[in-house]
Amino acid sequence: MGQSIKKSGFSELRNNHPKYNFLSGPYLIWKNLVNYFPALSNFIQRDIRLKYRNSLFGFFWSLLEPLILSGVYYILFIVIAGRTEPEYPLWVIIGVITWTFFSKILNGSIVALTRNGELIKQVYLPREIFAFSITISNLIITIFSFLVVIPFMIYLEIAPTSQLVMVPLGLILVSSLGLGLGLMFSGLNTLNRDIEHLFRVITRAGLFLSPVMWTVKMLPESRQSMIEYLMLNPMVVPISMIRSGFDGTELGIDSLYIIYSVVFCLASLILGSMIFKRSEATVVKYL
Repeated sequence: MGQSIKKSGFSELRNNHPKYNFLSGPYLIWKNLVNYFPALSNFIQRDIRLKYRNSLFGFFWSLLEPLILSGVYYILFIVIAGRTEPEYPLWVIIGVITWTFFSKILNGSIVALTRNGELIKQVYLPREIFAFSITISNLIITIFSFLVVIPFMIYLEIAPTSQLVMVPLGLILVSSLGLGLGLMFSGLNTLNRDIEHLFRVITRAGLFLSPVMWTVKMLPESRQSMIEYLMLNPMVVPISMIRSGFDGTELGIDSLYIIYSVVFCLASLILGSMIFKRSEATVVKYL
């Protein structure tokens, strides 16, 4: 009987770090999220509380942050550069909120394992829960941040249209891309912390290469040849979709570029899930 207990205990301990079939990653993550939903919900609440803990303005920072950043860009591009489009402040604030959301879930997912290393050592939980809680909590904050868009729409006399459906679709693509890349590199970050620093630099540089302070429609005729290179950035379509949803204009992007971006974002999530579940058993030893 003692040998049986020892064998059972050893087997149970060993199975805490199983190696999964590579292709089963997305299914296993979905199954874990369903089975551990109460834990996921608690971590989402924790992430939101920690963000505004000991803050005087609390949740209002979700509104103040994009307003302040957009004000800086407004001064740079309207006052100094002399752009005259009346909708430009609206475009900038939507771009700022969307890019901030992407950068937070990408960088947050990459450090999800290292930041929760002590908890992972103490109790078993599916490790993907930490990346998903970061993504969902930031999604909730981002949705509330978009409330600052309403006064601009009223001022510009922009009424909601059926294009509004583009907003959640764009957010799904942004979430898939940021979370997918985060899952893909979070394991590698436990081996080499340079990864998280590298991606912070990438997201800062990517702000200028993505349509945050510009739009595809603003590209001059003489520069139309650049469109093929710009569209290699999978964030161009989601940001443009969210803008189109709020201002009610047509997306104005070729369907091939849309298909490319959708496939890229969803494939990133699927591949990231596969890599994460396959490697987690190995990388948690380095936490």
